Amino acid sequence: NVAEQAAAAPKPEAANGAPTPTPTPAPAQPNFAMGMGRAMLAQQTFYEIKGDYEKSLEGKEEGSKERAETMAALHLRSADKCLKLAQRNGGIYNKAAQFVASLQAGAGDASIPKPYIDALKIVCDKAPFRPFSDMAKVIEEDFGKPVSEVFQSVDEEPLAAASLAQVHRAVLKDGTEVAVKIQYPGLLEQMASDFAVFRMFGQQIKPGGFDLTWVVNDFEVSISAELDFMIEGKNAELTGKDFAHQKYAKVPKVYWDLTTKRVLTMEFVTDMVPTNDAAKLRAAGMDPYKVGCMLSDLFAEMVFCTGRVHGDPHAGNVYCILDKVTKEERIVLLDHGLYHDVDNDLRRSFSDFVTACVARDGAKMKSLGERFAGPLYRFFPIILSPWFVFGSKIQLEDIRAAKEKRIPPGVKLKEVGEFLVGLHDTGGNLLGVLHSMGYIRGILNCLSFPERRRLKSFAKFAALGGAYEVEPRDEDKVPAEVLVPASAMAVVNVDILALLITVLAPLALVVLVLGKRTTAGIAAAILALILGTLYNHLYYYRVQN
Repeated sequence: NVAEQAAAAPKPEAANGAPTPTPTPAPAQPNFAMGMGRAMLAQQTFYEIKGDYEKSLEGKEEGSKERAETMAALHLRSADKCLKLAQRNGGIYNKAAQFVASLQAGAGDASIPKPYIDALKIVCDKAPFRPFSDMAKVIEEDFGKPVSEVFQSVDEEPLAAASLAQVHRAVLKDGTEVAVKIQYPGLLEQMASDFAVFRMFGQQIKPGGFDLTWVVNDFEVSISAELDFMIEGKNAELTGKDFAHQKYAKVPKVYWDLTTKRVLTMEFVTDMVPTNDAAKLRAAGMDPYKVGCMLSDLFAEMVFCTGRVHGDPHAGNVYCILDKVTKEERIVLLDHGLYHDVDNDLRRSFSDFVTACVARDGAKMKSLGERFAGPLYRFFPIILSPWFVFGSKIQLEDIRAAKEKRIPPGVKLKEVGEFLVGLHDTGGNLLGVLHSMGYIRGILNCLSFPERRRLKSFAKFAALGGAYEVEPRDEDKVPAEVLVPASAMAVVNVDILALLITVLAPLALVVLVLGKRTTAGIAAAILALILGTLYNHLYYYRVQN
């Protein structure tokens, strides 16, 4: 699909005196010894960290200050070891580190300790870079000419370095500034070697009895798409058209005459600030809350309305600028190599499911949720938001967990694993969409963005997307907001959800302290339900009158 579109994309005549790109070499064959050596280094690091935790915590009482201090020190030095492993191995290991660095949603430090997130986020855009002499060879191989004949100049020090490529500032023959993304030499062989080993391990190791070879296969397909910069260029153009109506969204222009499978030349955007750094945003004259609103709305529209979702929106790919003319904030989206395409039927069903979660419609949540996750549908809402505990069979402990943005008690890791496998088996790229939504949620958490406002983005665009038909490959069509009343009511439902959480969460604590079976506990539970229902009716009355 996307690959076919990229292949069919018109290639303008070479401008600025640039030569016509030459075909890139055929895909490399896997080097099993190389892949095994890199995997053994990872295994050695794992056992070293595991042994350190076991030895350092031995004899230290659970809940004691000594154990907490020891654990904090363990996290710090272990995170540093993981960072050094990712930096040394690079490639797919950097990709894994980027993923961990963005897992800030859901269970908080109980899931990924903060020291790991802080240490590994450096690989999002500051991975170890290669000397320009190495990168120049890629340009020369792909264009068949010396770098000096392709560009007027190229800065040898990169602007950013990530898992698959590094970006250099360059100047065209006509004086135009551009950003040139160059794939690391030898990366194709390295990736093929790593995946050969991972497939072998995946067939032999089944944690908890789960066959996770599909994870390796899906990851390989995704990485393969990202390694073709022609696909990335086409994706960037499509997204630019998808969001042409949103003036706060910016996708840098692609220079097709200077783009190959391993070299991507784009518009150079200055003064970009990472969207996950509130202090830097304020220092640049931008409002972190406004940036969060834009980012939340942008990706909600992607998921529920366009059906094309950016597959790698970590903090190193999502920036903000202050427009020099309007002085308004704008979101800049980079790295369009991977996208998750969702067909209309699945997109509309997912939109309807979120609308049901916001409205606390238990029957509809169950019927639609079973399509996505089978008998484990009850776990699906809480992955989207802990606030979605309403509408299904819940306990007061679940409400308390939702207030604290924790996964409700009683949810076991094995059950979550079964849910993920089941969700993957339904097909439709929804698992990839959830992955992208997790990235954005992590950025919003860094900005202390309110859950209520994030869910208002969900509510608005899910209401619009539930009835909006996206025509296949219709690049010029944009959502017409004809469902304003419906989306407004959906936003009000989020306010009702917030009130229910606010009212019921403190009472849940009372019940937990007094005991669920005591008279006082039962009375508190009944009082919570009465107050929640009262607030619900009051809000509906205010909206309708």
